[in-house]
Amino acid sequence: MATMTMSSKGQFVLPRAIRDRLKLTPGCQVAVSVDAEGRVILTPVLHEPAELFANRPPVTRVVSLADMDRAIGKALRGRV
Repeated sequence: MATMTMSSKGQFVLPRAIRDRLKLTPGCQVAVSVDAEGRVILTPVLHEPAELFANRPPVTRVVSLADMDRAIGKALRGRV
């Protein structure tokens, strides 16, 4: 069992073994709850690809690879 110590700012650092097991990296979100017995439960907030695009507006136009290449070339002109 791993233990954590709270800092003066109320912060905890998860032990590396726990972060690695849960595949947590900087910027990952973790949901926090307390169960009926007073235990703190940390649950990684994982997003499925379908959830990330659920509210995306529908695709209304199709662009060819040649059009994309031209747009990228146009955007890069003057930056190099």
